[in-house]
Amino acid sequence: MYQPSSMMSAKALGRMTPQEDPRENGTSAIGDVPRFVQFTSPVSTGRVKDGFGLALPLNIVALIVQWLDDTGDLARVCRTCRLLYYMTSPLLYRRVTLHSYPDIRYVNGRPEGFGGGSPFVMALNGLVTMTHAELVEEFKLWGGWREHGQDDFAKGRVPDNSMMLNILLRAATDKMVKLRSFCWQLDCKPLKTLYLGLSAHTTLTSLTIRFPTSRVPRPSVMIPPMANLRAFKAMDIDPLCYPDDISMLLLHSRKLEDLRLHWSSRMRREAEPSLSLDTYFGRCIRAGYSMKVKHIGLQNFFGNNMRGMEEILDRDACRSMCALDMFGGVGSRMSTARNVYIDDSWRQIPPEMRCAFRQMRTNEVAPQHVELIRRNEVPLENMYFVSHKYCEGKADSTASPITPEYAPMGSEEEMTRLGKDYLSVLTGPNSKSLKHLLLRDEWALTEEEISNLVRSCPNLEQLGMALGTKSLAIIPLLIPFLSKLRAFRILHNEHVAENMRVMSHEQRMEMMSKDMWKGGMKDLQYIGIGDAVYKVGKIYQVTMEDGSLEWRTEVTLGSQAEVQNMEIWGLDNLDISAEPVAKFAP
Repeated sequence: MYQPSSMMSAKALGRMTPQEDPRENGTSAIGDVPRFVQFTSPVSTGRVKDGFGLALPLNIVALIVQWLDDTGDLARVCRTCRLLYYMTSPLLYRRVTLHSYPDIRYVNGRPEGFGGGSPFVMALNGLVTMTHAELVEEFKLWGGWREHGQDDFAKGRVPDNSMMLNILLRAATDKMVKLRSFCWQLDCKPLKTLYLGLSAHTTLTSLTIRFPTSRVPRPSVMIPPMANLRAFKAMDIDPLCYPDDISMLLLHSRKLEDLRLHWSSRMRREAEPSLSLDTYFGRCIRAGYSMKVKHIGLQNFFGNNMRGMEEILDRDACRSMCALDMFGGVGSRMSTARNVYIDDSWRQIPPEMRCAFRQMRTNEVAPQHVELIRRNEVPLENMYFVSHKYCEGKADSTASPITPEYAPMGSEEEMTRLGKDYLSVLTGPNSKSLKHLLLRDEWALTEEEISNLVRSCPNLEQLGMALGTKSLAIIPLLIPFLSKLRAFRILHNEHVAENMRVMSHEQRMEMMSKDMWKGGMKDLQYIGIGDAVYKVGKIYQVTMEDGSLEWRTEVTLGSQAEVQNMEIWGLDNLDISAEPVAKFAP
């Protein structure tokens, strides 16, 4: 790494005594630059002793190290030298994820942790007994925890190994002075000991709790408020599985900006109305406090409309909402005829109810939802309808497989009529604000409807819709009207299936290559047709048979993984966590 200077040869350096060698006196041979200046200078001024070491300034090394995102690479760099260990350790331990396995796993015939404890427990031991916990900013626990002595719960006592787990985690998290995010996804429940420790962290801004799905009697704890909490997510809430009380947290965590509540699908699937929003938001309503969250996500709730959402949310603050299998609309995968008695309680919209959403995502459609969009007081920018056919393979992990008995409610005529209603309201006065639009695959649009859509929404950047014809000639017709379009997706239906059958990928890419150049769409990056993804690249020239040159746009075959950062693909699922967490000030 180091090349001796022509002014001072390596042999001359070897003959120097410590008194003569400027490096031993804390200075450099180049103008006697102090060592602390060498390490902060943007120019390399230091020399390498004995041919080993780093010649780069520390600020340059720190910039290089920050680009390492693989845990294995960070660990290997840490073992390189003492200097890189101190510079890389904060990155290596910034995100810690521990996976607990309920059964012993074997490696080369020996159990993991042979000669000691399980890797999960030994990692916790390292966090408690060493200083690495001070570097942790994001801490996640997931997997299965073997609770020995579950009979103790029925006798009114917490089993020792469950209590010791929480005590150990409390000791570890107490040392995490930089902790910003905590995620619990073990198949057991946190205890009061751990909650109290988390509430004492002034740095904690994100909390995720997945409650167990087993019906073992457990102590139900009231989660204490966390003053600086900005994002909270509760998963698998089921009143029969002894979840903890989150009402006090919602009332007193006044900086909360992102709230996501996911209930177990069991209640809706079994038509068990054992829930009420008053259980979770009753303290806020009685205190006259409307939550000032920017984004709210709700999934699988099943209960009577005792308190409306208009009393819970601050209309001026909430700008984004995700509702999946919530209110029993048409297209819900969890709605059956026996759910109608409860779902009908949500059909009445108060005349004074208004909303101010800029983004909405749902897999249910209903006339009441059309009316809410019509009443929306701010321009709607992003609208995503999750299609049933694309949900089945991406459903939440707790849901049972979909059977014909639980097929989506509503006839094809009703779904078609609602599609026209939605198109009418989305292409209304505020249509020019729309940037992202994902329609349902049941709504096969005619050429007239597509023409009206693209003329009314000229600022669309992402568009997903279904076609009422197998011809793809509509693509070049869209180009002149949607100059800002970055991603275009044709949803799967019988027409797309027929087109995929009669035309190969090569033929389709050849056709699009010509059309893209003629239309001049420079921002388009991806085109989706059914499950296929095509990448749009640079412009190039080809020589024709008669010797003339013709311009083309490069079109190649892509993959689904490449387009997950595009919302019309990434948000077409039943994952309540798909939306990025609302941005908040640190």
